[in-house]
Amino acid sequence: MQKESQRKYYYMKTINNNAISARDDRRHEVIILGKAIGVKCQRQIGALIDPALIERVFTAQQQGNYLETLLAAIPYSLYQIVDCIIRQAEKDLHASFKDALYLSLLDHIHFSLRMHREQSEIPNPLLTEIKLFHKEEFAAALHSVAIINEHTHANLDENEAGYLAFHYINALSLLDFRQNKQRMQLLNQILIYIQSLGIHLDENSYLYARLVTHLKLLLNRILSGECEEHAGFARSLSESLASEHLQGWEYARSIYSFMSEQLQLRVHQEEITYLAMHIVPLLQRGEGKNNDEDNVHTQEGGKEKTDVKIQTTGSRHH
Repeated sequence: MQKESQRKYYYMKTINNNAISARDDRRHEVIILGKAIGVKCQRQIGALIDPALIERVFTAQQQGNYLETLLAAIPYSLYQIVDCIIRQAEKDLHASFKDALYLSLLDHIHFSLRMHREQSEIPNPLLTEIKLFHKEEFAAALHSVAIINEHTHANLDENEAGYLAFHYINALSLLDFRQNKQRMQLLNQILIYIQSLGIHLDENSYLYARLVTHLKLLLNRILSGECEEHAGFARSLSESLASEHLQGWEYARSIYSFMSEQLQLRVHQEEITYLAMHIVPLLQRGEGKNNDEDNVHTQEGGKEKTDVKIQTTGSRHH
């Protein structure tokens, strides 16, 4: 666990053997975790806390009562498990998480283990979307579940991994919990619509991963209210895409209309160009309907036209 010894802390009260309430040298109320800190510290109001006893410090602003209630019921062994899980997840996801994730995982895993013991687990309604659209977070969460099972002798499965993955998704995203849930649902609807057009999507392919990444970034901007326009770049490509890759362009127009009209999303018209840049390679590589492996075929003036590939490297979205 992280050491918090740079600032001075002064005792206020004991929450349990491994957690105390204190004030820092700026008079901010904090919660301090540490093995047996509630027993080993000098339990006199205003007494300086020995830095060697401190493992984690949380600001108690606006959630002090919640934290005290939560921590009072949790054994120190679970603190250690959560710390181990987060350190491993940071390695798996090449990220550095804030302490807020520690608290949310502590709360969630304590609840999940209790539900598991009572054999009343709750099915995860977003499990399919998480496995499809957030494979890295889900893989890290499976690793987390393995750590929990090893240390608690529980038998948590991928259902729990889905819940943990969603915590990682939230921690890594600028969107809030509700927006991340909405993004996954919208992404699923868009991909189902693309498939309804007859375009085959191989979930294990690079082109599918590129399309999903593009849509996730687009939905991030829409849901967070960001505005990003590259009209000049889009215009420079739109004419050539529309004339040389008519089938892919028409599919992109249909997807754009579905997003803006059916899903009521504020999508710029230039998005047709960016969607086409992802749809055309799908068709060219044989992942679309009625196409040879590497070419898109359209009909012009009674003659079959074989379109050339477009370059996908160096495009705006990867």
